[in-house]
Amino acid sequence: MASTSSNFVVPLPPVVKVEVEEQVVPKDFRGYLTRALAWTALMPLFMLAFMHFSQLTHTAAVIDDQQIMRTQQFARSMSARIVSIETFLNTAADMISESIAGSKVIPVSRVQRLAEKMPYITSLKLISEDGKVDFSYGKSDVSASELASAFVDYEVKVRSFDNEICFGSRIEESSSSDDSYLLIGCEPKSDFAGIFERSVGAEPYALQIFDSKQKQIFYTSLNDKGNLGPQNLTPEFVKLSEQMLQAPTPLWRTNQKRNDSVVLSIAEIPDTDWRIVFSQRVTFRDKQLLSSLLTSGVFLVCGALLALIVGTFLGFRLTSYVQTLIDQINAFKKDGSIKKPDRSFLTNAPIELKLLSVLFEKLVRQVQSTQKKLEEANLDLTHQVNLRTRTLNQRNQELRALQFLLAPLRDEAQVVIKRTVESFRLILGLNYLTFADKPESDRPDLASLPVELSTGVLGYLNFERPDYTQENRVHTSLQRLANSIAIVLDNQEMFSSVKASQSRFNALLESMTEGVVLIGKTGSLLYANKTARGILSISPEASIAKVESYIEERFRKVYLADGQNNQQDFFAGPRRYVSKVDSDFFIEASGFLVPEFHGYVGPRMGLLLRDISEEVSMERMKRNLISVVAHELKTPVTTLRLQSETLQRQIRSGKLSDSQQLLSEMLEESSRLQNLICDWLDVSRLEAGSLVIKPKVQTVTGILNKAMKSVHLHFPQLEVSIKVEPEAECVLADKDRMTQVFVNILENAARYNDKVKPVCSVRSEKIDDSVVISFSDNGIGVSEQHLSKFFDSFYQVDMGSGRKVGGTGLGLAICRGIMAAHGGKIWAEQNPVGGTIFRISLSL
Repeated sequence: MASTSSNFVVPLPPVVKVEVEEQVVPKDFRGYLTRALAWTALMPLFMLAFMHFSQLTHTAAVIDDQQIMRTQQFARSMSARIVSIETFLNTAADMISESIAGSKVIPVSRVQRLAEKMPYITSLKLISEDGKVDFSYGKSDVSASELASAFVDYEVKVRSFDNEICFGSRIEESSSSDDSYLLIGCEPKSDFAGIFERSVGAEPYALQIFDSKQKQIFYTSLNDKGNLGPQNLTPEFVKLSEQMLQAPTPLWRTNQKRNDSVVLSIAEIPDTDWRIVFSQRVTFRDKQLLSSLLTSGVFLVCGALLALIVGTFLGFRLTSYVQTLIDQINAFKKDGSIKKPDRSFLTNAPIELKLLSVLFEKLVRQVQSTQKKLEEANLDLTHQVNLRTRTLNQRNQELRALQFLLAPLRDEAQVVIKRTVESFRLILGLNYLTFADKPESDRPDLASLPVELSTGVLGYLNFERPDYTQENRVHTSLQRLANSIAIVLDNQEMFSSVKASQSRFNALLESMTEGVVLIGKTGSLLYANKTARGILSISPEASIAKVESYIEERFRKVYLADGQNNQQDFFAGPRRYVSKVDSDFFIEASGFLVPEFHGYVGPRMGLLLRDISEEVSMERMKRNLISVVAHELKTPVTTLRLQSETLQRQIRSGKLSDSQQLLSEMLEESSRLQNLICDWLDVSRLEAGSLVIKPKVQTVTGILNKAMKSVHLHFPQLEVSIKVEPEAECVLADKDRMTQVFVNILENAARYNDKVKPVCSVRSEKIDDSVVISFSDNGIGVSEQHLSKFFDSFYQVDMGSGRKVGGTGLGLAICRGIMAAHGGKIWAEQNPVGGTIFRISLSL
């Protein structure tokens, strides 16, 4: 028995060795121990560092609060000083006012005694309204005129001068005196420095006082070796200071380099518009913080070094004991032996390491015992794997053969089945295996397996009987092959049936003269036959998401008088639509239900579309025919009746002077009636195909002259110019019928013309093998959409019963029929300069 499978062997080593995996990054035990001790010691250090960080933050907050407190304390001191001075001045002013009112004399001695008792004021002046100094105490650098101009419009105010701060109070005038005075006390600005020094002590601060008008009043710096200057009173600085006054913490830092940056605090002096700013360098704050951390930082570093030294010392001893265990492992790794530890290890090593050494010896002995068992199991496993591998290889080959059979067929089913059966024969190692319509019962060495479905037996697999050891395996594989062959044959028959049905269905729908549209549940287009695509102008590869919206975008619904098209449901029908582009293109849509459609589950809606443009055109023609007949026949009949009645009255009265004219007019109207009837008869002959012509060689000029005589009888104002080329002079035509065509065209040129003098230019020329006669008029012209319908029966641009120009709409239709009978053609074009061009083509 041939075998195509390959053996798969799992290689296992004859001896199983336990190897200790080397670390990618070697790390000794001493290092682990040292790091463990270091981390144990460093945790308290970390806590200490965190506490010092908290202390640093708290210290910074305390320094900020101290600066704000000192700023506000200085502001309160200044406010109390200013209130005290104002109280003194108000008291002195009241006393002076009472003395002036009683004795008319200024109490100089009393005012001097009060001034001597006031410790803040170094000078006091009483200035009259004209700037005269009536009393002066102490020395002041500010002149009386400066003081008078500064306090002339204020009752009690504070004013700043170069080196002094002055306070003024107006003495109220008495009823008996017209004099008024200003009592002004001044204090040197140098006194503010003393108050500032008492507020800040020995810390380096700078003080700056300014008013709301951005004017600096006072500046000093204390204990500052860097010569800290005053802040520039820019609008931005003033605006920021106003914002900080409203903030909960009126403190901020300038946006400068650290060595130049300062911390500012601000406060307002009550009862004034003054503001004070305390300034301190950031570098001084850094020195304060650094001094608080210096001692604790030294302890922190010493603690870290001590922890590292202790960990390193302890690591040396433990490392030697651990090295003994490592030597044991290396010895086992090298030759599988067990190395005993030395006496020092057994005496001094920690109990945990001793226990680890004992456990390692036990583990090694267990590994050596397990190694022998694994070697025996490896041999058995290799045998089982080889058997299973051969089975899987054969099953894989069978599946590949069945995959080729069940894949989409590129060749005939019988050819593919034959190849698959041959592949199975080789895979199973059989000498004989075929697929036939009947079993081979005449050979006892063969067995048969039916290939069947529920509908019956499709054939038989005839194969060589295998030995009893392979019988189950071969029978199972052949049964899978038989089932797959049955599926393939059944699918082929079903596919052929479906394909034939679909072909007949498509041929039926595509051959229909009506359009058929199938619509999905969401309203999308599922199918449209050729007629429907032509009606709706849909390309074969186009996809439409909403058929109803597509139709309503291109067509407008036509409502009939009987109300049949008033349903709200889109699929209730039939409905009529007219194209929004071509007003003469009409369709009719009727909805229907499709219970099942090939490839789709459940019912679908469909539309049946018909092109009813000709039907609508005929309906229009029928409706307009009555109007045309009534309009065209009413005039001559009415005229004949009136003329007959007039002639009858003249005969009765014996006055026949106008009878000859009446008879002529009656004859003319009767001729008109006869022409109308002849036109209708010609139309009937054309539709029936019974129009007879007698063509002879005629000249174009002769036919034109005859037509012009007839036209000038009714339209004498028409001017006709003729140009006939010599090679286009003669034509083969029926003279009377061709004259009828020319008369119709010339009458239209005169009838449909709003000019004072209608003109028509006629030209005959030879083009290829035909004679083309062109009639160019200067009439009213028509739009492009009416040119193609000029030659339809009963068609007129103005179809209403009240149209201005008469006519039946049959003249050009008759002309087209006459030209068709001659084997020629007639058509109309727009004249670029205005009007219409009619062209006639006759073969030579």
